[in-house]
Amino acid sequence: MIITIKKRNLIFLLIFIVVTLPLIYAGTATQGFKVELFISNTAPTINLSNNSLTINLVSGGSAQLLISFNVTDQNGAGDINATTAVVNLTLGVNSQWYANVSGNVSSEFGTCSNFSPSSTVVIINCTLNVPYYANASSNWVLNVSVKDRSGAVGRINSSGTITINTLSALSLTYTAVNFSSVSLGQQNVLAYPHLQINNSGNDDFGQVNLSAAALVGTTTSTETIGVTSFGVNTSNSSGALRLTFPSTGIVNLWDTLTGQNVSFRHGHTSAFTPNADKGNLSAFLWVNVPSSGLSGQLFNSTWNVTAVTTP
Repeated sequence: MIITIKKRNLIFLLIFIVVTLPLIYAGTATQGFKVELFISNTAPTINLSNNSLTINLVSGGSAQLLISFNVTDQNGAGDINATTAVVNLTLGVNSQWYANVSGNVSSEFGTCSNFSPSSTVVIINCTLNVPYYANASSNWVLNVSVKDRSGAVGRINSSGTITINTLSALSLTYTAVNFSSVSLGQQNVLAYPHLQINNSGNDDFGQVNLSAAALVGTTTSTETIGVTSFGVNTSNSSGALRLTFPSTGIVNLWDTLTGQNVSFRHGHTSAFTPNADKGNLSAFLWVNVPSSGLSGQLFNSTWNVTAVTTP
């Protein structure tokens, strides 16, 4: 069979096929997916307001060191846990260190306080008590840290900017000693209490001198007991190890066991151990009472202790 198609009808047929093909053969499918963006917690940053300091110690006490620092947290000031603020002052490995008392508590207490001047900043002020026996050095290191509510830690280390000056000082546990009641001619009488000398600074002394003066009668002032009647030692012994005061009244304390100068190093005096190698020193005073020329009365005088730093 022969079919004749007119040109106009052929064009129409081709358009119809082109238009309908996509409708007949094209398929579509759609699947949703989640888009996530996680912003991690930002640890606080610390800026010290006074990281270069010189500390002058207080004899027998503690110098208060105020450390002020700004803490910035991009997550907001409310994210800063000021109660975890820790300030450490350290010198060398396995050496001395001092810190404030705050840290991991439910509410702020002790030596730190804080306030917030803006929505992202908290200013924290902490006080450190630095004792009189802290080593003199310009190499103290200041470490400051604080946590946010998520436990992220902000930390700063400021080395070589804290200096503790040398303090040369001493004190006496008792400001008077006495030989109680003695008799003429009585020998080897020990004074009570013994002389307890405390190093109340951070200097190390290589020599300790006692300066004696004759005891003068409080009733009859013309009667005296000369300094050569007295002796001193560091071992509480009445034997030959005792050092007799010369006519000048000045004696350099020697370690009567080693025959060397007393080493009077700095340290904590609360040990109160006689002849401890640091912190304190005990000296025992003795008298040989003259056998004549003295009446019954009170004799007294003022003696001095001088500690000397030797090269």
